[in-house]
Amino acid sequence: MLSEEEVRCLKSAGKAVSSTLKLIAYKIHEGMPLVEICEMAEDNIRMMGCEPAFPCNVSVNSVAAHYTSRLGDASVLPPKGLVKIDVGAHVNGFIADAAITIALSSDCEPLVQAAEKALEAAISNMRAGVKISFLGSTIESTIRNFGFKPIRNLSGHMLKQYMLHGEKNIPNVPVESKTSVEPFEVYAVEPFATNGVGVVVDSQEVYIFRYVNPKKADKDEKSLLRALWSRFRGLPFCDRWIKDLITAEPRDKLLSLLSKGALYGYPVLVEKGRGLVAQAEHTVIVYEDGVEVTTLF
Repeated sequence: MLSEEEVRCLKSAGKAVSSTLKLIAYKIHEGMPLVEICEMAEDNIRMMGCEPAFPCNVSVNSVAAHYTSRLGDASVLPPKGLVKIDVGAHVNGFIADAAITIALSSDCEPLVQAAEKALEAAISNMRAGVKISFLGSTIESTIRNFGFKPIRNLSGHMLKQYMLHGEKNIPNVPVESKTSVEPFEVYAVEPFATNGVGVVVDSQEVYIFRYVNPKKADKDEKSLLRALWSRFRGLPFCDRWIKDLITAEPRDKLLSLLSKGALYGYPVLVEKGRGLVAQAEHTVIVYEDGVEVTTLF
């Protein structure tokens, strides 16, 4: 059961995410620096009285997820690019997470529509007691009706306080599971559609990190890890957010802590066949007779 205060926090975070995605959709253009998009999104979330739940993801073309600008990033949006903007906000750890795909070429619009319609279909069928496998089947059939494939090793996810990925997932394909969604659970539902092979793989790039194990660090590193826990708890962060905590190269220190197992890293995910990827996502609160979408825009 969610308290009135928890629901208020979820809705406030959802409003910030909605506002941010509308702003980005209006401002985005070819040649725009990716770091400008990230910082615009994160600044708007803070302006709305929330905190970012994770670094803004700006994933272009065959990149499906987990790309955020690092310090010194000179990347820009390419001509006719297909760009996924995935943002999250939280209030006291209660999270809203949503994404849109913007096609800078009309050729990519059908792929965007496939992801958006799959999201609509999943949400319209979502209520307490519905099996997650049925939702996966709904997402897959909708995407395939457009002539594309779902990405089968990506999924939506339960949201909990200060926890971006809870115990349950909302798959993009049918799965062998009797698990159902239950009343007052919160989920980020996020279909991914592609004209590739339908699988993502890890790249060698890691720009987003999460605190996991302070025991695997030396004395000085443990002080840094305590600061990271105090600031982010279990939520993801990036080197752009910790310039005040590390005077030298922040990313080098983060990669060192990652290699020791003190941090978890999120590799940039790329479609295996280098196909284009579209994403659509909303956050919902589950009730007996349906859901409430907190991130409508």
